[in-house]
Amino acid sequence: MTVLTEFDDVNYLAVTAAAVIRLPLAAVWHSPLMFGRLWERAVGLTPQQMVRRPLPALFALAFLTSLAGGTVLALILGRDAGAATGALAGLLVGLGVAGGALVSSMALEARPRVLIALDTAFHAAVFTITGAVIGGW
Repeated sequence: MTVLTEFDDVNYLAVTAAAVIRLPLAAVWHSPLMFGRLWERAVGLTPQQMVRRPLPALFALAFLTSLAGGTVLALILGRDAGAATGALAGLLVGLGVAGGALVSSMALEARPRVLIALDTAFHAAVFTITGAVIGGW
């Protein structure tokens, strides 16, 4: 088995760039242009409830978790993966790890299937882009 990349070999600039990219992706994904209204209905939030949420804190949390996920993906990929290999690894991690965890816990919580599908697809997209950025950097 190959040893994971050392923390010293992680390209933290690429990891940070990928984490930054998540924020506009999330904004578009959860906007009325894409899946925003469907997602709001699935989680049971009204537009009025949405605007009262502590968005700066939630965006900071999303950024920090993206840094963590990107760092793990960078440790798996190594320095010279390439964008295509990074994207494929990201897709597999997004669907198999993040998606698997979401599906199992959300199903046990009796969340709507549409919410499970939307959130799983979102994380698969995020990890795919994260892997492409890290691998291609």
